[in-house]
Amino acid sequence: MRKISLEKIDSLFSAIAENNVLYMPVDTKTGAKYEKWEDGKKLSNALNTVRSAKDFFFPQVEDMAEFKVDGKNIEIIDTRKEMPDFVMFGVRACDFRSFSILDKVYLVEPVDSYYKNRRDHATIVTLACNAPEETCFCQNFGIDASEPGGDVSAWIADGDMYFKANTEKGEALLAAIDTEDGDDKKVDEAKAQIRR
Repeated sequence: MRKISLEKIDSLFSAIAENNVLYMPVDTKTGAKYEKWEDGKKLSNALNTVRSAKDFFFPQVEDMAEFKVDGKNIEIIDTRKEMPDFVMFGVRACDFRSFSILDKVYLVEPVDSYYKNRRDHATIVTLACNAPEETCFCQNFGIDASEPGGDVSAWIADGDMYFKANTEKGEALLAAIDTEDGDDKKVDEAKAQIRR
């Protein structure tokens, strides 16, 4: 378990953004939206975002191929490019659960190479909901808001943000940023509070 003081959270975002494009929910006039992190942008405390994190894996518009016509000859040009590595920070448990469903559809034969490219280059940092709303549907679908999943799970407790790596990508991300040892007990208390 790793942790960082919430007072130093901007330095955490800066460190992540040195090696990856970082997206996180920020408050806007129309609600919390995922935006590329830049110095001065603050992580939203909103439970939900206007649009889902899945939008980064399914863009509304995308060139899938180009065509070059020369007389009666048609050449199909593959426009796919490798994605740069990116981090989705602050994804909630309910949004992350949707990825496990999508993976079962798009990462089996025939694999959707556009979706796979984005999933391979994404590191997802989930954030537990400290106070889920009564209107949230997590319990209806068996989602534990206190165990959000992802490559890295994060919790806020007593002025600190705690992190636990769940995958190799998560371990690599935590190894690249400056955090300190965290106390599992604080996270266990936060989980118990969330479940209550």
